[in-house]
Amino acid sequence: MFLSGRRNRLLLAGALLVGVALVAALWLISREQERLHGEEVASQLQTKARLLAGVLADGRPDVDRPLFHRLIATLEAENIALAIFDAEGHVLAQSAGLADADTLSIAPEVIAALRPGGTPARDVRRWGPRNAVHVMVALPIHFGGPEARCAIWLAQPQWALIDHPGAVVRLLAFIATTATLAVIVLLTLYLRFRRRALARLVRTVRELSAGNLTSELPRDDHGELAALATALNSLRKRLAAQMELIDRQRRMLQSLVDQLHEGVIVTRDDGRIVLINPTAMRMLNLPGERGHQDFIGEPVEHCVQDHRLQRMLLPGLAPPPSPRTAASDDSGSDARLEIETGDGPIHLLARASEVILAEPGQRTVDAERGRAVLLTDITELQRIIQMRTDFVANASHELRTPLSTIRAAVETLLGMDLVEEGPAAQTFLEKIDRHSARLEAMVADLLDLSKLETPSERFKPETIDCKNLLQELYARFAERLERKGLHWHAERRPAHAATVLVNPHLLRLAVDNLLDNAIKFTDRGGHIRVQLTLTNETATLTVADTGCGIPEEDQQRVFERFYQVERARSGAERGTGLGLSIVRHAVNAMRGAVELRSTPGRGTEVTLSVPQPRYAERS
Repeated sequence: MFLSGRRNRLLLAGALLVGVALVAALWLISREQERLHGEEVASQLQTKARLLAGVLADGRPDVDRPLFHRLIATLEAENIALAIFDAEGHVLAQSAGLADADTLSIAPEVIAALRPGGTPARDVRRWGPRNAVHVMVALPIHFGGPEARCAIWLAQPQWALIDHPGAVVRLLAFIATTATLAVIVLLTLYLRFRRRALARLVRTVRELSAGNLTSELPRDDHGELAALATALNSLRKRLAAQMELIDRQRRMLQSLVDQLHEGVIVTRDDGRIVLINPTAMRMLNLPGERGHQDFIGEPVEHCVQDHRLQRMLLPGLAPPPSPRTAASDDSGSDARLEIETGDGPIHLLARASEVILAEPGQRTVDAERGRAVLLTDITELQRIIQMRTDFVANASHELRTPLSTIRAAVETLLGMDLVEEGPAAQTFLEKIDRHSARLEAMVADLLDLSKLETPSERFKPETIDCKNLLQELYARFAERLERKGLHWHAERRPAHAATVLVNPHLLRLAVDNLLDNAIKFTDRGGHIRVQLTLTNETATLTVADTGCGIPEEDQQRVFERFYQVERARSGAERGTGLGLSIVRHAVNAMRGAVELRSTPGRGTEVTLSVPQPRYAERS
């Protein structure tokens, strides 16, 4: 049970290692201690031997002297064994209880001391009844000549750890306890340090998994944790780089979607909005105070009021066929819508398609399905189509009227006897001539209008003399003015204005149509005034008459093609209905503007404004 845990096994292994280390250290210390103790004991024994030699060296050794016995008693009290040998190795004296003194005569240290010229010798070996380790010293003594000698041998037990088993047991127990406590303390500190490092690692990994890629793992450790921290930091940097790339691509895609001129709406399979761009919000007249991000996650029914568009955005549902247009796709993927906005109705072309809303790393087969609708504003296209439809209808009507009159006159003439009914036939011929001229004028106006609407047509401005402009203008209409008895008045402001920079063809189209209308709708005795005003920035030409004028409700529509106020107003000189439309297009081609002011019964004033370059640039 104790060894079941990893921590306990580490603790036991650490304790064993520390115990072995301590036992080895203790053995080495004890050996050194024994060596030092032996040297000290040998030194003391040599000192004591010299002291005995001093007592014996004053003559032949007299072991019976009282002083010698007191010294031996003192040595025995100190547990020191003593023996004195003569030159032949016979024992002269010995300590009490030293039974085997004769065997010591062959001891190495005794032999070394008794040989001629002997020197002090010592040895350490086991000896005695208990076979204990003893330090032995032999000292030669000379008295009465070189041959008169003997040797003193002293022995004392040496302290050895092995000779004290009880102390060994107590010491080992102390070592084991100390080692265990030391290992517990060190292992606890180590595990606490590792636990803190692991806690920091786990905390940082959780932050990384939560999306916080700014946290960096600490690397203040060594070993496996440092390697793991380095690997996770590398992974964090790669993820941060990939997330930055994905975020940059997402922001770029979002910016492109926001800048699209087409509206985009994407919904999930549950009918909630995933994406909607500002253009779609504007087209659908959604509240402007809410950002397009506020609609993310909202049900389609809360944001889109049009039921047909709702059905297009809900997967599995197809919108009902459009009641307005026959161009709608019966499959439900294409429809034309009319949305009411604050600026009036707009016409939208909606196209729906199935999309796959795959998350990053998700397989296509497992991804959620959704629907995307692309909204295109076709209001201008719808207006142009309507204009062309109206133009064809109006042109057909305007052309059919004179043609019907001409055909009726021709049929009448074919049934008449031209010899007998000559005067009557003259009336029909004049009718044919008048309506033919009207057809010719209408065709000419249509050709002029077509040229003005041609995008590739370019009209370059030229310098025109102001005085000649007004004189030529009067010359072209002098006969009609005189025939109808109208008063003509032309002026320049300032009077010294010399030239104007305009396209002469466009100016002639505009002014001729204005004067043609002024002459038509001004009664005999009326006045027609032409005024040319030139400033540094604008050339203004005003044509004013004292004719019948235009009702206020018609003033905004008189520039439309074939629009005529009322037939009674035109009388016999009814126009083609294209004159003012030509005026507007001609002035627009000169980048100018047209302004009309009219009062019924008092007259009409039309002002053309054409921008001019600075005087210095023109000169």
